[in-house]
Amino acid sequence: MDVGRTCKRTWRRLGVPRREAAEMLAELDADLAAAAEGGVAPEDYVGADPRAFAIEWAEARGLVRPRLRLLSTSAAALVGALPGAGFALFAAYGLSSQAIGDVFGTPVRVGENAYQNYFEPPAWLILGLYALGALFAYAGALASVSAVLRWWLDPARARTQRLLAATLPLGTLSAIGATILFAWTQNFGTTPSVVLADAFVAGFAFILFVGGIRLAAVRRRVEPGPVTLLPTT
Repeated sequence: MDVGRTCKRTWRRLGVPRREAAEMLAELDADLAAAAEGGVAPEDYVGADPRAFAIEWAEARGLVRPRLRLLSTSAAALVGALPGAGFALFAAYGLSSQAIGDVFGTPVRVGENAYQNYFEPPAWLILGLYALGALFAYAGALASVSAVLRWWLDPARARTQRLLAATLPLGTLSAIGATILFAWTQNFGTTPSVVLADAFVAGFAFILFVGGIRLAAVRRRVEPGPVTLLPTT
């Protein structure tokens, strides 16, 4: 196990400045060399988890501070929500499409000699699948944000997750509201350009909301706590 390499990689992910990381690495190499002369293995000196040792050491020196990472957090939430959102949209609109009708529908007379397959799913099925898609989108957004912040060993990850878990439905509603408002300005057109613009507005509103939650989580994480003066004797 290369303890020095593990610690260096961990400090890089934590965002420790290069100068301080180099100083800590030099100090660690000297300590490990001294320990080796005394017959102590590197694993015994730093413990079974070198990464945890590196994190604890950097935190003790005050070098671990959460970065904003607004773009990466917001993009992760959007990407994580896309599969569930796509499934919900399919439940709302795709089940009534001609392609689904060709598979599950029944022939319906259109003219004297023409027939067309028609499929009308029950309302409870559409609502149930739509709710399931919304749940997948919610869980996907949270899981994606957690994975990105976990990779960066972000100290504000837990707070960000808690705030997002509590407010993400509101963010989704705000994105839907912004999309409806924009669609109203376009007379609810269905041309490809308008549909693409609707999707852009929804995604942009969602990203702005998640970025605001991330900003609030980081600011609350770095705020100093109250100072308690202990009585002296």
